[in-house]
Amino acid sequence: MSLTAQLRKAIKTSGVSLYRIAKDSGIPWAVVQRFATGERQIKLDTADKLADYFGMRLTAPKRVSPK
Repeated sequence: MSLTAQLRKAIKTSGVSLYRIAKDSGIPWAVVQRFATGERQIKLDTADKLADYFGMRLTAPKRVSPK
């Protein structure tokens, strides 16, 4: 599942209003609202703030070495 999909799922299933998520995470409400509804993508720093808010951790995927 992509980072975008994981964050949108976290927003949707949290039971917390978009206003509260925005206020508590320090992200403008309009950015959270447009992202949650699929109207726009978000920058990595914004994704990091949302991930932190939801207790998620962003990590780089492990690279598989070619054989």
